Amino acid sequence: METRYSLEQFLADTRATIRAKGVPSGLAEIRAHLERLLHNPELLTKHLGDPVPYVERATIGHDPESDVHVLVHGRARAGKSSVHDHGPCWVIYGNYRNPTRMRRWRRVDDGGTPAHAELELQKEFLNEPGQAAVFAVGDIHSIEFGDDTFFIRVTGGDVETKETLRFDVARQTVEIANRARGER
Repeated sequence: METRYSLEQFLADTRATIRAKGVPSGLAEIRAHLERLLHNPELLTKHLGDPVPYVERATIGHDPESDVHVLVHGRARAGKSSVHDHGPCWVIYGNYRNPTRMRRWRRVDDGGTPAHAELELQKEFLNEPGQAAVFAVGDIHSIEFGDDTFFIRVTGGDVETKETLRFDVARQTVEIANRARGER
């Protein structure tokens, strides 16, 4: 019988990659570990129950040594995020069920005017089930998903306790969002 790649194996492999290569050098390898984990058909039921509930955010794993967090996001209805970064944290999004449209943005102004930001779309792609996408510290991005979508978000550090940047592309504004206070 084939052994499924488990969350515990993922965390151990990720910790080993960070020890050996560091960050950001090891992010591509961590993405490959996550893509392997996404092919475990029992992952969500093992960690969230059967039937798998829709959850805005549920932490299913944390490695204290590397401070890597593994979260599940399950959405019954379509939605999208604001354009944002993850502050001092890197993030890897992996799709488990149904695709997510990912957008990478690039800041084109010099950041010299408070609350002002000019962005241009750098790349847009679909993150299909079984695929993962890396966003290094400071990468600006947004996500859009359809009904019945589950994705795994792996972060280096607990982004939910950090200050991040939130952008409004149309209004050309940027503001600090304190996620610890529920600002997104």
